[in-house]
Amino acid sequence: MEILQIGFIGFGLIGGSIAKALRAYRPQCHMIATSRSLSPLYQAQKDGVLDEVTDCVNEQFSGCDIIFICTPVVTITKYFELLKPLIKSSCILTDVGSVKESIYTAAKNAGLENNFIGGHPMAGSEQSGYTSAHADLLCGAKYVITPSAHTSKEHLDSYVELVKDIKAVPIVMDPATHDYCAAAISHVPHLISAALAKLVKDADTGDYKDYMHLLAAGGFKDTTRIAASSPEMWEQICAANPTAISQLLGEYINSLTAVKEHIDSGDSHYIYKLFEEAGIYRNTFFGPDRS
Repeated sequence: MEILQIGFIGFGLIGGSIAKALRAYRPQCHMIATSRSLSPLYQAQKDGVLDEVTDCVNEQFSGCDIIFICTPVVTITKYFELLKPLIKSSCILTDVGSVKESIYTAAKNAGLENNFIGGHPMAGSEQSGYTSAHADLLCGAKYVITPSAHTSKEHLDSYVELVKDIKAVPIVMDPATHDYCAAAISHVPHLISAALAKLVKDADTGDYKDYMHLLAAGGFKDTTRIAASSPEMWEQICAANPTAISQLLGEYINSLTAVKEHIDSGDSHYIYKLFEEAGIYRNTFFGPDRS
């Protein structure tokens, strides 16, 4: 299946970056987009990224070989009913949401199980919007693809090749596995980062007021960078993946309780072992930090 016509619903950081990468690496593609705000779309058209702009989901999407739904997680599923009577039978519907199982279930309930393949590019920034999008955002990034039992080999192969063409790294897994893993390496860390920033905010009062602003350096900056992410987006993600997030948060709270108990008992060697074990494991991801 050759993917020549591509549609976008929603056109922010991720949608814009996918489109820019496609224009760079698959320049023959014809791309159309709609979004809540049309000004970024007209800018993308002026940039030569988009070929067509439309103010709503309509018959202009009927010729698409693949449609990326790049809206917030909470609104992705509402487009299934709008697209169902428009798309051709061979069209691949996909999304870029960081939660997969609930979206797949909605596609199944809409009778689009043969068309829908979940997608999650593991790339992003605390910045947002088309103005922050760039073709290299996805370069080298893991791109999770979550087919169903009804996904044809032809559809899956076409999607995998497209992801490779935009220089991302496709990883195929089932939706439930994705949601648990995403909770561990993304959703819970974002919550921890936000909770830490709020802890310091609440502590930076009275006799300590302003000293924390004065003394905070690289460690606090690095640990809390993702606390500056979109509150709206993270509210929606947590609402869409509560089971895995709650389970892992509970395990994290238990580990912090153990740390506190060992500190209270004066067992400093426990802290040594904690950092030793955590550091060795962390380096298996990224290698030693040379900074």
